[in-house]
Amino acid sequence: MKENVTGYHVVGKSVTRLDAVEKVTGHGEYIPDLHRPNMLHGAMLRSPIPHGRILDVDTARAKRLPGVKAVITGRDIPDTFLGFQIAQANKRPLCLDKVRYVGDEIAAVAAESEETAREACSLIRVQFEPLPAVFDPESSLEPEAPLVHEDKPRNISGEVHKVFGDVEEGFARAFRVFESTFRTTGVAHCCMETRGALAEFDMQGRVTLWSTTQFPHVLRDIMSRVLDMPVGKIRVRKAFIGGGFGSRQSMDSVDPVCVLLAQKTGRPVRIVKTRPEELVSDRIRYPMIIKLKTGVKETGELLARKVEILTDGGAYNDQGLAVTTSAGSKITGLYRVPNVEIDGMVVFTNKVWGGAFRGYGNPQITFAIESQMDEIAEELGMGKLELRLLNANRQGDVTVAGARYVSCGFTECLEKSTAAAGWKDGEKTKHEVGKGPKLRGMGMAGMIHTGGGGISAHGGNFSSAFIKVEEDGSVDLLTGVPDVGQGSDTVLAQIAAEEIGVSMEAMRIHAGDTAITPSTQGVRGSRETFVAGNAVRIAARKAKDELLKRGSSMLGVGKEELEVADGRIYVRSNPGRYVTVAQAAALPMFDRASAFPMGVPVVASSCYVDPVSKPSDRETGYGNICPTWVFGAQVAEVEVDRETGQVTVIRVIAAHDVGKAINPCAVEGQFEGAIVQGIGMALSERIIWQDGAVANRYLGDYKLPTTMDTPGIETILVETNDPYGPFGAKGVGEAAIVPTAAAIANAVYDATGVRIRELPITAEKVLAALKQKGG
Repeated sequence: MKENVTGYHVVGKSVTRLDAVEKVTGHGEYIPDLHRPNMLHGAMLRSPIPHGRILDVDTARAKRLPGVKAVITGRDIPDTFLGFQIAQANKRPLCLDKVRYVGDEIAAVAAESEETAREACSLIRVQFEPLPAVFDPESSLEPEAPLVHEDKPRNISGEVHKVFGDVEEGFARAFRVFESTFRTTGVAHCCMETRGALAEFDMQGRVTLWSTTQFPHVLRDIMSRVLDMPVGKIRVRKAFIGGGFGSRQSMDSVDPVCVLLAQKTGRPVRIVKTRPEELVSDRIRYPMIIKLKTGVKETGELLARKVEILTDGGAYNDQGLAVTTSAGSKITGLYRVPNVEIDGMVVFTNKVWGGAFRGYGNPQITFAIESQMDEIAEELGMGKLELRLLNANRQGDVTVAGARYVSCGFTECLEKSTAAAGWKDGEKTKHEVGKGPKLRGMGMAGMIHTGGGGISAHGGNFSSAFIKVEEDGSVDLLTGVPDVGQGSDTVLAQIAAEEIGVSMEAMRIHAGDTAITPSTQGVRGSRETFVAGNAVRIAARKAKDELLKRGSSMLGVGKEELEVADGRIYVRSNPGRYVTVAQAAALPMFDRASAFPMGVPVVASSCYVDPVSKPSDRETGYGNICPTWVFGAQVAEVEVDRETGQVTVIRVIAAHDVGKAINPCAVEGQFEGAIVQGIGMALSERIIWQDGAVANRYLGDYKLPTTMDTPGIETILVETNDPYGPFGAKGVGEAAIVPTAAAIANAVYDATGVRIRELPITAEKVLAALKQKGG
């Protein structure tokens, strides 16, 4: 094993993912691949109307269908609710007296085959009293608007109001004040496989639930409350997951319904949603209307900023208020703004509900902020890079809202991305392509996001790990953090291998099973590398310490004279004198026990509790809620067809502060995937509603970007070595999607001179804007 230039043996190397073989050979088992003996198949009946009272549910015909083993309705489910924040949750697993969107779950069936289960659902007769519905967030606030929930006046789900500094005084001092309104729409996660679950009870009344979850332990806790069962009787296991992107954070109806059907039939039950089912019923990215107002000095320094956000929460509570608060907080995060005001409101409508999505409201607000930064630069006659560098937060800064930046590579990201793109600040890059109708332009955008989760939600920001060193020198790592496609298993194994001093070939990882792994929060807020990585490193350090003690005894030298690398414990001053990790791990309790091959085990555990973040003050909202922050800048070059309005992204240059890249190839993969997802949000992806129903239920109509839409992507890793991160690392899973839409919007303006303030930037919008402009 060779040491890399940083002095590390495993960290900083692009090692092959631990799950690569299973995935490329098709042996990875996703929920649809799982089968249990005597298994039944489940299906659910969904509401065909957006709003109405349930007067009667007749299941008699469905129950008589041969092959049907159980039919349940809302009356068969305990009086409980689903949602990320249990205290605010207001959606029942199966509706009881009212449906609130097209796709709301009403009844469920377990049968010998999936076809029989779906046929039985079609035989269930539901008598509705249709009610007036509301689909527009602004209309939902009108006094005469129908109420989605009778106990929520004006359909208001939640509000946030925060003020830092003297905003009025800041605007009064401003040389110019800029005001614009931006709109974003609902976007679906479109994970590789659809959501599903499989539940099976054992002879002791304990249930095992295989689920497409990002939060195995949290799901177990919520299931305990929903089903009124102790957590000790619930085992949650994660199957292979082809990406979560936030959609698998919150529990879905399929989880408790699957368990209840298994309990009722006494047989295993599996439910897997079809793609159309998922698109009409799963949570989406929250649509937002963002009014952004910024006051600046003549010299370009930002003086004051105010944002008003109206979030369409859909039919039920999930994470609308947290996402809106997160979005609002970014108006002071990236740039130095001494006076800010945040007003956010989440409202109910009779549409599919919203939830967490990669970036957690940040791509929406960054689209607004970075579009307006370009407008400010142009009006003041400044370079766009110059304006951003002038106002950029830097290492050591504390924002007016309390965020502390102990490491910050934002200015370096701006400089490196623009240099790589050939950016000429203060000059338009617009140019014609040949003699045809096509124009090219270039746009840039910056970003900030958490790089290590946050202090809020589900008991704080912590993680835990177990380490076991076997007598052959191999290492078992147990973590509650599931790999949902992002590659965290490999990164955590690299951290453990580096700390202990063994190769990656010696590592085995066990994750996402509540029966064997320690309790932890799951996958959210780009926290796996930072928080789980710190937990793993602490446990590995303890295991290494025990190995050094044994090596000291075996070699007859002080522990402080030893080092561990490449599976050997050696004397630092004489590397040829060593014992192997395997020999130390197999050390028996006493000499006479050497006939027995098993040594006293080397085991270690840890629970890392984020020591940096502090909850926001309840009164003022001031606080540093994340242990570290990631920064970045992207430059997009686009081509716009003046005759059709079609926008094509030619290339994206992305420079991001990653702290320390534990696995550079994996980091680049995260960036490339996120940027393609950002291109979809910018140009083509949107939920199309018709009278509250999702009209584009198939991927052929939804318009995800394909490989043919993927431009050249150049990634630049800026390593700032965060003092609290494991080996200096930060989490980067969400970062790269944040600025992409904004950079593309600015590039479209650069190419055409028309500013589109509503996503997605479709060909129709561009063409209409060009015609209005006369271009």
